[in-house]
Amino acid sequence: MILDDKYTMPYTVPTTAIDGQYRCTPLTVAALSQDLAANHYSSTGIFMPQLQERGLMWIISKQHFEIHEYPLWLDCLTLQTWAQPPKGLFCFRDFAYYYAEGGKKDSLSAAFKDFDAAERKGIEWTADSLRRHGALCVRGSTCWVVLNTKTNQPAVLDDTVFGSLTFCDEHLEGRVFAKIPLPEHWEREELFHPSLLDIDMNGHVNNLNYIRWSLSFMDADFCRGKLLRVLDTNFLISAQYGEELCCRCSHIEDNVCVHSIVRTADGSEVFRARSEWADERKMARPLQVEHETSRL
Repeated sequence: MILDDKYTMPYTVPTTAIDGQYRCTPLTVAALSQDLAANHYSSTGIFMPQLQERGLMWIISKQHFEIHEYPLWLDCLTLQTWAQPPKGLFCFRDFAYYYAEGGKKDSLSAAFKDFDAAERKGIEWTADSLRRHGALCVRGSTCWVVLNTKTNQPAVLDDTVFGSLTFCDEHLEGRVFAKIPLPEHWEREELFHPSLLDIDMNGHVNNLNYIRWSLSFMDADFCRGKLLRVLDTNFLISAQYGEELCCRCSHIEDNVCVHSIVRTADGSEVFRARSEWADERKMARPLQVEHETSRL
């Protein structure tokens, strides 16, 4: 649904999107942003296969995510995305995830009762319900280019690319898309090869996998008791199936790490990221199985 030039939809955190403490995962945060972007773009009447037939594809360049609070399993959210006016060859898209009205559940028993309620399924898609959202969970911004696959150069942006897409000037303030300097040495390095399941519709490694690898190949002691608060990513070049890659990570200051993925064959860097972490007790509420009153 388009509300005030923003694509808006309800979302309930599923089992497949949570960690061992029933919290929505950072990878889910990133994946949702791409689902939203694709849904919004398709709502204009132009679909990805149509672009591919013309030798064009959307390529993500940079991302910035700020997680204010981790939703829990079966929490109900209101998700929004909107496109900003393009600047030259670059397209910018922002995201905001809110708790839906009544979406921050007191307990799992309450969440399941609400989840099965037939009346909720109709109400959550109404414009009034989507506008009455609660507190902000996640805020983010992304930068994209449209690539001509024949010339491997950015394409000219016109109505044949945007269709009926409308723009919104609202944008995330502060440290967005800042340069990520590399450390002098790496504390951890892991070699691996992308598999067939890592490849996307464009024949390259799906960009979500770079985030997954970077957050996986980290020091477990550093991550213990922490949750990701801020993530900046820079997608540099595409990796291919079967290439040997090296994922590197270093702790550069309190609660901050830098990540880099390179091809071992020539040392070229394909991905770089910066992550900020915070005490998990400040980032997520504990899961309650039942209402306190139901135990009396």
